[in-house]
Amino acid sequence: MIELVPAGLVHAELLAGIHRICFAEPWSATSMAEVLALAGSEGLIAVDGGSLTPAAEAPGPAGLVLWRRIFDEAEILTIAVLPPWRRGGLGARLLDAAMGAAARAGALTMFLEAAADNHAALALYQSKGFQRVGLRRGYYGGVDGVTMSCRLDQTPVEP
Repeated sequence: MIELVPAGLVHAELLAGIHRICFAEPWSATSMAEVLALAGSEGLIAVDGGSLTPAAEAPGPAGLVLWRRIFDEAEILTIAVLPPWRRGGLGARLLDAAMGAAARAGALTMFLEAAADNHAALALYQSKGFQRVGLRRGYYGGVDGVTMSCRLDQTPVEP
């Protein structure tokens, strides 16, 4: 069973490890810690088979999501699912959790960005109500970045 647990500064190395597996240009542990230390930043780690406590029996990370809320806007900073857990709904679950938390904290709109060639991510975001609002040419090492937004006050989000 996969549990979503809050990410904290103590998890910076773990978050960076997940990111390193999922992205060609990963964030370092220092970058993860800096993001988590920002006001309004939150994160969740998907853990398969337990919790992140030492007493847990063979827990393993499966994914992550980090977001930041400033006033009535929020942004997904990064979301990642490790290969063995892809295509099983975990990305949607992480996105729903971030959207729900941001909405409960007062965000009305959420933004995110994805590489234009990441068709699975773009399809997921569109299925959750995100619409394209911009394009950053060559943002990801020559691949365009698609900027998207979603009205949280008009989109049903999971708790």
